[in-house]
This record gives sequence, C-alpha cells and structure tokens, in this order.
Amino acid sequence: MRLKYLGLIIVLLVISTRAEVKVDLGGLWALTNANRSISIPATVPGGVYTALQTAGIINDPYTEYNDVLYRWVAYDNWTYTRTISVTSKQLTSKNVRLICEGLDTISLITVNGKTIGRSKNMFIRYEFDLKAVLKEGNNTISIAFQSAITYALDKWKAHKAYDVPPDCPPDVQHGICHPNFIRKEQSSFAWDWGPGFASQGIWKDIRIETFDCAVIRDVVATAIPFTDLHLTPWSIQVTAFFELGASVSCSGILQADFKVLNVSHSATVKLTKQKTNFSMKFQVQKAKTWWPAGFGDQQLYQLQVSFSNGGRSSDDQDSSTKSLLFGFRRVELVEKSVTDIKNDAAGLSFFFNINNQRTFIKGANWIPADAFQERVSRPRLERLLQSLVDANMHATRVWGGGVYEQDAFYEICDALGIVVWQDFMFACAMYPVDEEFLSSVKSEVIQQTRRLASHPSIIAWSANNENEVALRQNWYGTANNFSLYQKDFVTLYINTILDAVRENSKLPAVSSSPSNGPESEAEGWVAQDPTDPHYGDVHYYNYNDDCWNTSIYPKPRFASEYGFQSWPSLETLRQVSKAGDWSMDSNFSMHRQHHQNGNKQMMDQITRHFVDSTSRNTTQRFMNRIYLTQISQALCYKYETEHYRRLQSTLIDGEGMTMGAVYWQLNDIWQAPSWASIEYQGKWKMLHYYAKDFFAPLLASGVENNDVLSVYVITDVHPILNGTLNISVWSWASQTPLKSWQFPFKQHVRQSAVAYYVRKTADILSEANCPKREACFLTFQVTGITPSLTSPLNPYFLTSFIKAVGLKQPKIAHSVLQIEGDTFSIQLSSPAIAPFVWLEAPGLQGRFSDNGFLMVEESHTVEFYAWTSTTLEELKQSLAVKSLLDVYNDEE
Repeated sequence: MRLKYLGLIIVLLVISTRAEVKVDLGGLWALTNANRSISIPATVPGGVYTALQTAGIINDPYTEYNDVLYRWVAYDNWTYTRTISVTSKQLTSKNVRLICEGLDTISLITVNGKTIGRSKNMFIRYEFDLKAVLKEGNNTISIAFQSAITYALDKWKAHKAYDVPPDCPPDVQHGICHPNFIRKEQSSFAWDWGPGFASQGIWKDIRIETFDCAVIRDVVATAIPFTDLHLTPWSIQVTAFFELGASVSCSGILQADFKVLNVSHSATVKLTKQKTNFSMKFQVQKAKTWWPAGFGDQQLYQLQVSFSNGGRSSDDQDSSTKSLLFGFRRVELVEKSVTDIKNDAAGLSFFFNINNQRTFIKGANWIPADAFQERVSRPRLERLLQSLVDANMHATRVWGGGVYEQDAFYEICDALGIVVWQDFMFACAMYPVDEEFLSSVKSEVIQQTRRLASHPSIIAWSANNENEVALRQNWYGTANNFSLYQKDFVTLYINTILDAVRENSKLPAVSSSPSNGPESEAEGWVAQDPTDPHYGDVHYYNYNDDCWNTSIYPKPRFASEYGFQSWPSLETLRQVSKAGDWSMDSNFSMHRQHHQNGNKQMMDQITRHFVDSTSRNTTQRFMNRIYLTQISQALCYKYETEHYRRLQSTLIDGEGMTMGAVYWQLNDIWQAPSWASIEYQGKWKMLHYYAKDFFAPLLASGVENNDVLSVYVITDVHPILNGTLNISVWSWASQTPLKSWQFPFKQHVRQSAVAYYVRKTADILSEANCPKREACFLTFQVTGITPSLTSPLNPYFLTSFIKAVGLKQPKIAHSVLQIEGDTFSIQLSSPAIAPFVWLEAPGLQGRFSDNGFLMVEESHTVEFYAWTSTTLEELKQSLAVKSLLDVYNDEE
C-alpha cells in the first residue's frame, strides 16, 4: 500500500514584543518507511505505530499477539518530513533554532537536504542552529529515524571489552534485546508486565525559535524556610538558565513576580558563553505552605520569571518569559543512627520530614500509562492520579524503567498533593560507561532535574531501580568480575548522575532503590546486603509462601516495592481478545502473562485459602478465577501493608520503624495480568478498593503472634483525644455479633501505631462463645468524638475460607437510585453474611464508593460515581452483584 501526504501547519506564538518567537511544528507530517512502500500522514507529537493504526495500515497493536506480529514496524527505519514557510523578518534574527523536546530515539535531522544534527537520547531536548540552512519561503525539514532495535544491537556488538548484561529479557516476555545500550524507555523493549514495541517518533513538542540576545531555557525555584524550626516567612531562590545561541554576551533585567502575593524582585544580569545562569534570593512574606494530600492544603502560586535586554525601543527589546506554579514546602530525608532497647546500634533511620513533620509515606509505584506516550492525555492522567488520592494515598514513585513523565503529570501531582519519588531512567541492568554514553546521560540528568526540581511534589531522586542489588546478588552473572562492574556503577550513578543532580537540586537523592544509603556509600556504594532492613528502602517479593502469614514479611525502614499479581476483568480483556482466549491456560493468556510462573503463583496463593472454580463453562470458570485472583491479591496487599503501618512506632531486634509503604504498582500499561491496582483503562481492581481502607488515615489493625492477638490503632494526622476501639466477634452463620467490646483510649502522637488490646485469641473466642476458629471472625473499628472520626470496619479472618464453617448463600438483592448528576445510590440487602461482595457495571466508566467488602449486616449502601454522563436506566441494566459463594454455585 502506498499513500502520499505532505502536511503544512504553522502556528506562531509570540511571547513578547519582537524577539523570542516560537513557531510550533506540531500537526501533520509525512511519514515514510525505508523503502518508501508506505507513505502516510502522521500527527506530531506522536509515534509510528499510532500513525500506522490511524492510517489503517495496522490494527490495534494491543490486540491478541500484535505486539510480536507488528515487530516489523520497529525493525524498519522511518522518516518524518514536512514543509515550513519562513519569512525574511524571521531570518533577520541573530538566532534561529530548531528545538526538539523529544526525539525517540536515533535520528538524523536535515533541513533543505543539509544535515543539522543527530539525536541519540529519548530524554534529551535537542537544539540545532538553523540560521545557515533556512531560506525565505518554503523549507523542507526531515527527521530520519533508525530502528532502535538494530541500533542497540550494533552498540552491543561494538562493546567488545566485556559483557554488559543482561543481553535479552526472559523468553516469557516476548521482548527485544539490549535496551541498556540505548537511552530509550527501557520497558519499551518489554517487561514482566508490558509489551515490547520499541517505537520511533517525534514524541514531544518540536518548534522553531528566533531571538537576538538570550532566552530563558529553564527555571529552578527552591523554597527556603525561615529557620530549621520555623517555616514562615518563606524565602525563595530562583535560578534562571539561559540559551545564548550565537550571541557572545547579553545583558538585561531578570525579574521574578508572585503577582497574587504582590511580590516582585529583579536584578541586572550579564550573560556570557561561560556564564549562562543567574540566581537571586528574596523573601515571600505571605506565602502559605504546600502540604501532601491529607495533611493540609496544596497552596500553589504562579511564579513568572522574565528577562528583557532593555533595548532602546520596543522593536529592539529582547524578552523571554517562563511561568510555573510553585508551592512552598520543605523536605528532609532523615538517615540517623538508631539504637535498640539495649542501646545497641541498630542501623540508620529512613524517613521523610515534610514541613518538619515526620511523615509515613503511603503510595503506589507508577509505570508508563501506555506503550505509546501520545495516547496519554491529561484527562487520563488526572483520572489515574485522582484515583490514587481517592484511595487515601499521597505518594507515587516514578519507576526507573519508563519515562520521565510529561509536565502535566507533575502539575497534577502538585495540585492533588501527591509527593513523587523520581527515579532516573535506569533499571534492572548494567550499563556501558564509555565517554559518549556518559556525556549523553549527564545532559539528560541536568535537563530533567532542571525541568522537574521546582515542583513541590518532587521529594526525592533515585539514580536507578534495583541496579545495586542486581550487582551484589549476581542477577546477571557479574560475580566473576564484580570489581569492574562496581567501578562502572560508581562512574555512572555517583560520579555522573548524582553529581549532576546535586549541582541542580537541593532535594534528597539516593544512589539506588533499594539501597542502604550512607551504609552503601561506606561499602563502596554496593553494600554487602542492599536489602538490609536496618537501612534505606527495601523491595520485597515472595510468591511461594502464604501471604496471610505476616511473619514472612521484612521489618524495613521503608518498603518502596512489594506486591502480588492478579488478572484484570474480562471487560478489560474483551477489548483485545476473542471468546476462545478466555481461559487461564489459553495461548492468549500465556502470551499476556510476562511473569515466569505467574499464573501458577496466583493459583497456588488462591488454593491455600479458597476452593477453585469448578464451573464446566470455560468462560465462566475464567471469570470466576479472575475474581479469585483479585480477592487473593487484595488480601495479600492488605496483610503486608498493615504489617508495615503497624511497625512505624516499633523497633523489634533493631528492625522496624517503618515509615513508608509504596506498593507495586498503581497502573497498567496494557490489558494483561500484573501487579496493578488499576486496570489499563482506569477500572479499579478489588485491590484499589482495599487500598482505600488499609491506607485510611485512621485504622484499627490486628495481628497474631504465638496465639496472642494484638490490635493496633494507626493514625496519620490527628492526635486522638477521646477515641474508642471497638472489637467484635462474629459467627459466619449470623449477622449479629457474638460479643462486642469497647475500649476508650487516647493517642497523643500524630503519625503513630499503638497496640491497645493484647490478649490470647483463644480467650477472646471463649468469652464470645465461639466454638472454634473456623466458625468465627473478628472486626476492628475506631470511633471517637474528639475529634469526630471513624475508621473502616476492618475484618480479621481466623481461618481460610476453605475451612470456614457456617457460611450461607447470601442471595444479595439490590436497587438503584440517582442522587444527583452522575452519582447513584445502590441499596444492597442480604439475609446472610456475604464475603467479598463485588459490584460491576460493564460498559460504564466510573467507580464505586466501596467494593469487594465483607457485608455483615442485612443492608448496605454503596454509591457509584460515573466518570461520563450516565442515566439511571443504563446503570440498572449494567449493574451486576456477586459474592464469594456465587463462585461455588455456578456449575454451568
């Protein structure tokens, strides 16, 4: 198929009188492959796969096996071309430059047939001088991309001194080799939760800029508290970084304005090729403090930084402006000596002080929201990040195998109060350290740090994901040459990345995640045990043991990764599959499962506590198993997360004082089994509903040790002046508690976990006249009047559901009312206790106020919040309700 197209769209954006003019080159370009058998229109910003799909050359790349079947796209070389019209007035400017915010990845850029530059790093903004190659009238710009796959292979072949592993991903990932040899999204070559497309394209904005003197390229603003103890009145340091282009020097006035606060500060600036940045510091008297979600308001102020060279007339003035929303906050990562009860050294603390408050970090890891970044819109980001906050979280970690997210991501985090742990884009690999590679990385780190450092949401940098532990634990066969790879580790992450970070940001930075922090540094930056719970952060995965047994979990200072898999809903899978695919062992299911033995691990966890579905209908059995995987996943995270939250005030044999739980992972990149709590198109899994409870700001949580039950009260924000801990014992056969106790308590320490009730479980059950563990369960809840507060009702299961005695088929009935707009009330009724009540509304976008819950009373009300316009009749037609016993009464 051969199509031809050449688009011409030019948008002029004049920043000020004369001088800096931006010509947006976004819009339609012509896209051709190497042998020119394909020539189609392509939208910029964008990538090759989406252009081909829009043109009808390929179908949805996510459907069935297309991630592999369409790999020919990634092996081909693709060229973007367009015509631009330039006026004689534009050519009179001293500087005419092409600004490419993101080229993915290896490209040759020509204008009117003349080479002006190359790109080799997806994460770098490239700037090229156009002055000598442009002419008045029409000009042709061409960006010719080379296959990332063949480039990475060539670089690997050329690196003959020693191997830089891993060479290829595991076969189960259906991936592509040598992503560590190209500065590109590492997971675009496949990961254990995502596909390998290794696309090409102009993935960010591209424009022409004209100016005479200088333009502001970046602004880094840093909030400075009044003293270590008192935040206000705040001061701010503003550093502007300039681009002079062909100018040898440039003088002018730099001005910073907080107009809403009536604050303005200016200074005279003299720039040269050797001095291209300028800093100024001033006080902002009335600025309020920015807080993470749940701790206070997210106060943001518009900061406008402008530069003018002060020409004699308006026509001569050269001016440039950069605006950002800024929040005043203080962040400190505290790593200080810890002593145990015997006053013996027990490692170092690891916690964040935010605005001088010790803060337990609650969140989930973030991966790219799509394999094709052009499909990630601001509304899509807003929905995902709002879902994080709606589940009582205030943190995310941008994982180091994806991309530095678009500006909108961090702006939304600023507005919602989500704090961000930002990895640099290095993950699960060794990397080359030749001069060209290091130079590219240094530019990448400088640019990204300057772009992101002013966001109040950013609280920490990490040089990489898991590369210290990978080296020490010999994940990739590096043990025989350990000292060589350790030297490379220091060269890349310490002497290149962290050095560049510290020159441009005052925020905390760690050398790897996980890592032992100062202890790793003392051991040559690669600790003997980078997962030592006495230091730093820990990643922990255990698929072999029973996740209900909390003794298997570590007692770390900070848990920055942990998790278990589940399958997404059939509604989500239908988008990319067909009826014959809907079984756990189908070819499609095996193709989508990129984690070795993942399906077996899920079923092993399920069958420890539940009876597997025996439905003779293949599709129904698959749906039942999906439901069971989501129950199992939700419970596993509940047990592990509550374990970490209980430990925040506790030191056990030197371990504990856990001050963060950031689970793996928040979101999905496509429709597949994974660790995510939110499915690809935004639907909440059962885990995400559970997260809303296990991350609640107030929680009662129980744990047994040697047949003794301890019930903790965990609070995030408020001291509890007059609270009541409610404990009830229930029979599975009755909707009335066998016995309830109320215990008044006070908890003066904000951000703490205290055990108020400790008793032998057998004595509790005996007093409640419960005949045996298999017949009963407990619930915990905190209520109080000072302040007015209530925690979620938290069930505590005494036995696996395989052994539970007394459960009856609940036969849940429901009715629906429309409250207001797109909010609906669903009234549920049941004559029996119903475990894991699950509501779905296929075809409708939205979420429920509660889901996957244990229904202990005869009636329960749930709300549905529609994300798009929805009628009452549509919800009534779509709504389906089930509970655990429906799985076992569904034989057809």
